[in-house]
Amino acid sequence: MLQVKPQDGGLEFRISRLPPIRLYIGMPLVALLLTVPLWRGFHLQGLATAALVALGIISSVLAHELGHAIVAKRVGMKPVLIRLHAAGGDMEWAARNWIRSDEQKVLLAGPLVNLLIGLACLAAYELLLPPPIEILDPTTGRPLFSSPPPRPDPILFRALHWLGWINLALGAVNLLPAYPLDGGRMLHNWIERRTDPRRAKFWVGLSGTVLGVVTKIVFVVGFLAGFLIWSPPYIAPNWAALKASRRARPSGKEKSA
Repeated sequence: MLQVKPQDGGLEFRISRLPPIRLYIGMPLVALLLTVPLWRGFHLQGLATAALVALGIISSVLAHELGHAIVAKRVGMKPVLIRLHAAGGDMEWAARNWIRSDEQKVLLAGPLVNLLIGLACLAAYELLLPPPIEILDPTTGRPLFSSPPPRPDPILFRALHWLGWINLALGAVNLLPAYPLDGGRMLHNWIERRTDPRRAKFWVGLSGTVLGVVTKIVFVVGFLAGFLIWSPPYIAPNWAALKASRRARPSGKEKSA
């Protein structure tokens, strides 16, 4: 049973056996901006493809968060809420007793879902796309072209191609070692287990700050070239973590002890 109601500035969808899913306006806006190269010319085929891809992007982010939720439920955690917003998505969960290895499984599940979706979309594109029609010379019976002339893919297959690469990018980006991405939290847990929380926050914050600067340069270059590149991680949370780790640095006496 599906229930929809306004909640906290967004639309909340309640589906049996799933945690509440809250969709904010930022998510469809980002999906729309990512499809600019498809609809920029306002051709009917491009607009139809862009609509499919935008819906696919929102569905892919949701699938990512549902991957987290399903694994969380399997290891004894309780998914409480899924949010889809301009920065992507996140899931809240609750648990009385949990261990780091369980959390690592939950964190890894989301990117793996996107990588599998991406591979499936690209495989479907390659295997199911109809071959080009070969035009023969009526006098000789030989092909007129040594290679088929370029032609636009059918709408569904073009959307599959786009969604394949977008999902691979989503999976790869979420594995980057930066806050608040899954890869950053996984690296934080790994370092914390071997050293301490301060060092974990320092190294992930440092890595995330560097990556944040690089992705912003990529964003500017892409924007100047006429297309939008969604570019997490963001500098602010990683710089804040880096500064917090430096403030929490032990004193000389504590270190010598």
